[in-house]
Amino acid sequence: MNYHEIMNGLQWAAVADALGVPAEMQERGTYPVITEMQPSSFWEQPAGSWSDDTSMTLCLLENIVAEGDYTDMMQRLERYMRFGTDTPRGELFDVGRTCAHAVRNYVINGITPLMCGDASPEANGNGALMRIAPLAIVLQHETNQNRRFELIRDYTVLTHRHARSVVASFIFLELLHSILNGMSLGEAIPIVQISLAKFFKDTEYAEELQYYQMMFDPDFSHFPVEAIKTSGYVVDTLMAAVWLALNQPAPKDAILKAVNLGGDTDTIATVVASLVAAGQPTVSVDATWWGQLLNTELLEQRFTAFATKYAET
Repeated sequence: MNYHEIMNGLQWAAVADALGVPAEMQERGTYPVITEMQPSSFWEQPAGSWSDDTSMTLCLLENIVAEGDYTDMMQRLERYMRFGTDTPRGELFDVGRTCAHAVRNYVINGITPLMCGDASPEANGNGALMRIAPLAIVLQHETNQNRRFELIRDYTVLTHRHARSVVASFIFLELLHSILNGMSLGEAIPIVQISLAKFFKDTEYAEELQYYQMMFDPDFSHFPVEAIKTSGYVVDTLMAAVWLALNQPAPKDAILKAVNLGGDTDTIATVVASLVAAGQPTVSVDATWWGQLLNTELLEQRFTAFATKYAET
């Protein structure tokens, strides 16, 4: 990807997050249709406020640009949680319970980073999935699937150590890997399904694939909206994002559909934005939405550093 394509993807994800914040966890059909940035009455935040999805993505971008290790990544997450770094207004207003628990494990309990994440089945929220998309750019030309898996797994288990969350991250990043290397999402899905069944055979991850089977149904894109769940459960989030991307391939349309589906709107919108922007990398972010975001100076700084490091000439 070139510089502008990387910037486009990062910017689309950020505006998607901010558009979804006002409707976060509201039930589908119970709020007015969202078409522009709005304040969040629940979080008491002004219009254009982006959430932990973007904040933790910024932590990842800084870690990657600095070529930091996993300790460095946990320290960045700690500064975000304790001091409000990498936030729209210098204050924390939204962080997932599992992510917060992992940071406390690192800071208070002195646990090594790769063991900080909660490994219980109840801890399969989408807090790792929301921040991990930039790894697809890092891994775009990595042909060794095992190396891709190891990096994706390690960045996931920092906060979410159950195998189901690791599988979700790997499915997401493998789809992005295929798209960035020339496939459409529709072409990538069956190929990734076959690839993962083989890759995970006889491992602890194999049985987790069953939770994602609906996404691999050839008719998945034709499923009615009533079949699409939009909770913060990592399975629901990933499948909702893929369904949206299959049905709304244009970034703006996909994001608007996501933020009006109810549920965990900010994260689902962020994930689908990364999928559709990867498929249409030359489509620039909506200028009005970008202009309505808070603290774009910080976003530009972090995005520019990452795009400059990984842009192909």
